[in-house]
Amino acid sequence: MIPIFQDCQQFQQVILAQGVLAPLMYVFLATVLMMVFIPRSFLMLIGGVCFGAWWGTVWVLISSMLAGCFSFLVARTFGRAWVERTFRKRRWFYQLEKITGNSGFYVVLTSRIAHVIHFGAASYAFGLANINLKSYLWGTFWGILPGTVVLLYSSQVLGCSLWLRPENLSLETIYRIVFASLLVFFISCLPWLLKVKKSQRK
Repeated sequence: MIPIFQDCQQFQQVILAQGVLAPLMYVFLATVLMMVFIPRSFLMLIGGVCFGAWWGTVWVLISSMLAGCFSFLVARTFGRAWVERTFRKRRWFYQLEKITGNSGFYVVLTSRIAHVIHFGAASYAFGLANINLKSYLWGTFWGILPGTVVLLYSSQVLGCSLWLRPENLSLETIYRIVFASLLVFFISCLPWLLKVKKSQRK
């Protein structure tokens, strides 16, 4: 079977030739799929292969922010009142409300950087918590930015190297992927390192 596209650059050129329709479709579908708990990393890889590292990062960030915002607002509108009525007399709930109310931005930032909770699940959970929308959006943006850039770069490099030709996976490509993976790991450890450093000062 003769492939239609000889390499991923040719495929990306065809995608970009569709004009504004291609990114609009991607942003719409990615936003909806993230809200129904499809793994964000999978959608990021698709974005990297289709649009490249630069434009892929732009469209992934836009769709991620839209999905996060809509999920937050849905949970806040339909679930927040029930959570308050059900747990307001619990001591742990009061403590949690105090923490999220005073440090909402850092709670969201840490969660997004560390990736300890599924993106969609965390978005709904933050909507139920005592976190204002502004802190949530800024924490989400700065929290997902580093990992998004690195993963989109990795998907571009790896995807183009393996496109129909596995033998194209060079040693340089492997080094790039390893470096990007280590960078993601380091970024994920930052909240823990900052917490340790802060506790040592005390």
